[in-house]
Parts: sequence; structure tokens; C-alpha cells
Amino acid sequence: GRLLAATRAPAGLAIWPTGEQALANVSRLVDLARRAERGGVISFRAFVDRLMVEAERGEASDAPIVEEGTEGVRIMTVHRAKGLEFPVVILADLTANETHAEPSRWVDAERGLCAMRLAGCSPPELLEHAADELARDREEAARVLYVAATRARDLLVVPAVGDGRQDGWLAGLNPVVYPAESRPESRTPRGCPGFGTDTVLVRPADVPRPPASVAPGLHRPEAGQHRVVWWDPAALRLDVQESVGLAQHKLLTADESGTRSEAGIRRHDAWQATRAQVRAAAGLASLRVVTATEQAAVATFDAAADVTVETVPPDGPRPHGKRLGTLVHAVLAVVDLDAGPEEVARVAALEGRLLGASAEETSAATGTVVRALAHPLVRRAASAGSCRRETPVAIRLDDGVVVEGVVDAAFLENGVWTVIDFKTDVEIAGRLGEYRRQVALYAAAIARATGAPARAVLLQI
Repeated sequence: GRLLAATRAPAGLAIWPTGEQALANVSRLVDLARRAERGGVISFRAFVDRLMVEAERGEASDAPIVEEGTEGVRIMTVHRAKGLEFPVVILADLTANETHAEPSRWVDAERGLCAMRLAGCSPPELLEHAADELARDREEAARVLYVAATRARDLLVVPAVGDGRQDGWLAGLNPVVYPAESRPESRTPRGCPGFGTDTVLVRPADVPRPPASVAPGLHRPEAGQHRVVWWDPAALRLDVQESVGLAQHKLLTADESGTRSEAGIRRHDAWQATRAQVRAAAGLASLRVVTATEQAAVATFDAAADVTVETVPPDGPRPHGKRLGTLVHAVLAVVDLDAGPEEVARVAALEGRLLGASAEETSAATGTVVRALAHPLVRRAASAGSCRRETPVAIRLDDGVVVEGVVDAAFLENGVWTVIDFKTDVEIAGRLGEYRRQVALYAAAIARATGAPARAVLLQI
């Protein structure tokens, strides 16, 4: 409510072509928000989620702006009109199809199966029962048409083409609308204006009027004892310019001296300038986020000097490269820290297939992981009560930069976190400083998040 008052939004909504409806909907939304707040909804996000759920269930609708029984035109779907009755009903959208060309789904309740058409493809179950589903769709279309046609108490208006019958959702009414003979029983039905000689307003230049075209007047249809009036469209006022009243006109005019209008222009200019400043400020990043690898490559970090470097000795030459490092990290992320060589080999084979690694790379990764699991540091991690692997962390530095990363392993032992960063480089001396800063950032993030001290270890495997 305060937001609407501060922005004077109702004044802007009131001059919309559908201003009354817009204002009613906004008022209803405010009422819903107040009820939600009293009902225990504690966040705007939760309120929006509730509105979305109601909309998906079809529970949301426009707020009523007129009482039942008030004169006026109401546009609604056939399903929403069920159970209602109106003096005059006009059926719209003559060209809408009665059913889809192909069935969209088939349901087998006993098997708990719903076969649906997706991306233009139909499953065999749907194809086998296509004829049954189309017949069911036609039956449903007939029921919908019945509901639509029986909503009228006094007068039912059905769009039709006098030159010939049309397929569509209204085709079921053709026998009770189209006459058996094109000539009417009366050309001057009671209560109607004077008609011409044609029920079609415009035809293409090269299309003559068919001999069987329905003439305007009172007709007896093929089926039923009622009478149908076919209108001459030329008797109607068509293409009338929409009139929405004073709401769309300029409501305020300048006073003779121009004082108030000039003041309004100045206020608008000031608002435009403030708006431009706000948009310019909003276009600037309020938060800069970098990865730990990026930060370690370009900036210093004092805690890097305290990083311990340990090494798992290799058992001989092995392949090297980014894919091998990725494979080793993938295996260490999921394998049990107490796993034996056979289990490690099984996990490495699976991860290797996912990465497209060669047999040589998979074998090398298996040996590397087996030796890493035997290292005393990893054995301590396996026996620790709290051990995290592949854990995302983030830390905001003093300059406001947020550093994000994923910790290979961290375990809590005697109230102290030990943070491990595995490196599979054959030689790390050239990037040792960068690697130290990276794992030091991880340790600092964990220490700040948990409130417990953390030590960083760089483990070359």
C-alpha cells in the first residue's frame, strides 16, 4: 500500500483502457498480501510463490468490478461459464478447431501410464489408441459446445458464413443454424432493421456469390422447430472506433499563467535526471566475484607463507596433462578413503569412461589415487570424525572481492581444520607461490565460516 501511494501508481493505472479492471486487480492483490501476512507468510518471495501456485491451479482471476446482474459485456471462457446464465450469449472464434489433428495423450489408469506426444513424437501406446482418443476429444468438444450454447436465456448469437458451412468448434451447430433452403420465410423479421440481399459483406473480386448462399431473413433450419435470423452484416455498425471515455484524454490543462504546468515540467525533468543517476549507479557492479585460481594468480596473500607442502613419491613415469588431473580429482572426490586397490580401479574405470580417458591414463590415475590414500595425511582424514570433500567455499577479502572455490578435502581434528589441495603436476616449483595462495584462501574461508583455526596443506601426488 505504501509503495502504491508513494509512486502514485493508481493515478497511472486509472487512465489505462482497462483502468477500472486494473485498479480492482491491484486492490485485490493488496488484500491478498495483507491476508498472507496475517497468515504467517514472512517473505515477499513466499507470497509471490503462493500467487504463482494459485495461477497454475487456475484459482487466480480478475477481481469483479460489477455486481452480478449489472448490465455490460463480459468476456469469458466456456469452462468458466459453466453453471451461469445470461440474457444474450455470443459465441466467438468461428475458426477455432474442434479438436487437435492428432491426440496429445492417452491415459491407462490401471497401469498408471500416461503416454504423451512430445517434440512432435508419439509413443507406440498413443499411436495404437489414437482413434479412441480422437473420438473422446470429439465427445468432449460436443459437451463444451453444448455448455456454450445453453448459457443463453433469451438470445444466442452464432457466427456463420452464408456461402458455406465451416469446420471448427461450432460445426456441431450447423444443422440447427443453416437452413434447408436459401430463401427465408420472411425478409423482415420482427425487431430487426431492414436487411439487404446478402449475408456476406465482402468477397474476393474474382469470387461470385454462390447460388446456395443464405439470404438475410428469418429461416427454418434443417433440424428443430425453432427459427433462425440470418443477419445482413451491412446493417451493423462495423469497424467502430473504440471509445474508452475521458480516461484516455488529457484530464488536466495548463492554467493561463502557466505556473503549474511549468512547475510540473521542472519536477518531471528533475525526476528524469534522478532516474538517470540511479540507472547509471545500478549499472555498476556492486560485487566482484573471482575464483580462487584467478585471485591466486594476480594477488598476494600473507597466509600463503604458512602453507605446508608434502609429496607422494611416484612409482615411475606416468602420463600427464589436464585430463589426468581431472580424472584423479574425480576419483578422490567419490572413492572411499579406506578403499583398496580393486575399489579404486573400479571407480577410476567408471570416471575414465565419463571423461574419455585412455586405458593408460586410467591405470595411472588408479595408481596415483592408491598411493595418495596411503599417505599419512589422508589416513588422518579417513579417521577424522568430520571430513568434507569437493566442498564449495567463498570468502570476502578486505578490498570487497568475493573469492569462490572448491576445496578438495578438509577434515577437523582436535578442533583444527586441515585443508588439503591435491596437485597432480609433474613439477610444481614454477607455480608453487600461486598454489600456496590458492589453498591458503581455502583455509581462510573455512576458518572464517566455522570460527575454528585452519591449516593449509599442498599435497603433490
